[in-house]
Amino acid sequence: MSASLHPLLVRQLRRIGLDTSGAAGAPEVPALLLERVSRAYTEADQDRYLLERSQEISSAEMGGLYAELQASQARLASLLSLSSDWVWEQDAELCFTYLSEGISRVGLVPSTLIGMRRKVDELPPVAGSDPAVFEAAIAARQPYRNFTFGMKLYKGRHLYMRISGEPVFEAGVFKGYRGVACDVTQATLAEQRVQQLARFDSLTGLPNRNMFTHELERAVSKAQRSGGAFALLFIDLDRFKTINDTLGHAAGDDLLKVMAIRLSGLLRGADMVARLGGDEFVVLIDGCVEPEALSQVAHRLLGVLSDPLLLSECSVQVNASVGISLYPANGADAATLLKCADTAMYQAKARGKNNFQFFTPEMTRRAAHHFALESDLRQAVERQELRLHFQPKFHARSGALTGVEALVRWQHAQRGLLGPGEFITLAEESGLIVPIGRWVIEEACQQMRRWRDEGFDAVRCAVNLSVRQLASKTLTDDLRMSLASARLEPDALEIEITESLLMADPDRAQLVLQRLHAMALRIAIDDFGTGYSSLAYLKRFPAQTLKIDRSFIGGLPADRDDVAITEAVVAMAHRLGKAVVAEGVETKAQLRFLRDIGCDEVQGYLLGRPVPARELSQRLGPMACKSRRPHRNAATVT
Repeated sequence: MSASLHPLLVRQLRRIGLDTSGAAGAPEVPALLLERVSRAYTEADQDRYLLERSQEISSAEMGGLYAELQASQARLASLLSLSSDWVWEQDAELCFTYLSEGISRVGLVPSTLIGMRRKVDELPPVAGSDPAVFEAAIAARQPYRNFTFGMKLYKGRHLYMRISGEPVFEAGVFKGYRGVACDVTQATLAEQRVQQLARFDSLTGLPNRNMFTHELERAVSKAQRSGGAFALLFIDLDRFKTINDTLGHAAGDDLLKVMAIRLSGLLRGADMVARLGGDEFVVLIDGCVEPEALSQVAHRLLGVLSDPLLLSECSVQVNASVGISLYPANGADAATLLKCADTAMYQAKARGKNNFQFFTPEMTRRAAHHFALESDLRQAVERQELRLHFQPKFHARSGALTGVEALVRWQHAQRGLLGPGEFITLAEESGLIVPIGRWVIEEACQQMRRWRDEGFDAVRCAVNLSVRQLASKTLTDDLRMSLASARLEPDALEIEITESLLMADPDRAQLVLQRLHAMALRIAIDDFGTGYSSLAYLKRFPAQTLKIDRSFIGGLPADRDDVAITEAVVAMAHRLGKAVVAEGVETKAQLRFLRDIGCDEVQGYLLGRPVPARELSQRLGPMACKSRRPHRNAATVT
């Protein structure tokens, strides 16, 4: 029986003196009991075997999992080293406890940040990332996603990073945050640049039209709620187009920058200045609508803007015209207020420039008239509504006809014949002066051809050039084509250019005059004495004639100053080898004085008003006709 019992049971029975083999004299143990105990031992051995086997298998599996975990950690570390992102962990005090090496790519050393708290307010907040929302999420121990903030690095460098984090809890206790971050500096700076361009003028740095309109609308809403008031000043620089055309766009840009700085220097903290475009600026003055106070502001503004400045080595003085509108008196919305201020500005220009005007309802009617007139003027050339009148010029001593000056008129369909004073300024401002000036040159040449074909003497015709024509690249071609079309020699034309126009950019003007001189055209400097001429430049200009401005002729011969200036101009011109023309001669006394001091030619109402070509032919034809003797080709005024 002992052979069927569990070996461990057999050894235990023998140890206590029990024989399971059935020998005589040995104590007996019930067989059933022994069988059950032996079965229990066998089952225990089986359980132990299974346990040990399970442990072996588990150990092998854990070893494999550990190896796989190590491999996974290595892969993660490798990926993190290649990624531009980095991971981080914070404790319950929000101090960094871990930062991956990826952060070193943006110039930060992980070890130096351990134990430090993150600051999110070193740079202004980025659009879409509200610091208050971020702080609220932290305080509530909530996750946050894609929050962007900036920090200052060494040498003024800025770093923008985008972070996402989630809280860590153990057994319900907050232990800190963990998350990821990445460098978004370049994308953020590019976006800020786009926003800058969308809101600010790239040249002056001032708010642009879009931003100012938005702020003006906000000011209107605020004033509507509070019952407040404010003023709007619309500023346009006088002569800016002249400077831009003559000195070049670079000088024009420099001028705008200086004007922007000057305007900004006048503002209080609550005011705002913007550049709407071109040479137009606008100022918002909050809480001030008293005419006296606004007048003082406008006077200071005009004074500051008119200070001379140096552009392209030329001393330039620029004035301004200012229009003022008031909220709520002149409008209840941004568009209306801007329109009213703009209208008042044009009224300031019409009243001589370098002044300011408050908006009045009457200005709206005038503005509508101005707009309609400009619209009509654009079609005047096509409709053949322009006319040329000719004013004769005479030799001062003999009275002989020496030439004519072509002066443009506009035969308006409703308003009748308009003189240049009623539309030339409008033509200059709108740019229409270029096609009108081209037409004047062409028509003057054609009229001289008609006179010659009719048998009259070959009188010379003078035409005036505007600043835009002087700056035009097609000027010389226009002149050549007009002369060739009329079969005229070049010296049949005399080009008149005002002194102030020449002195705006003497060097450039000299180049243009030299090209005209090379074409054998005659050149006259008009309105001499009214600008800021330099005798050194005057010597260099290839001009044959100086025209003394009528403002000096009017006081002759009684006004001692006018006498001294006129005598000096005549003497100086003759020493330089130039002829002198006095314009605006209206009295016999003026004519006698000019003869006595040796003035070469005279022009004015005393001798002949501007008249149409046909009337001039009828009046002067017998005296200018080739069939007549030369001495009869003279004026009868003595």
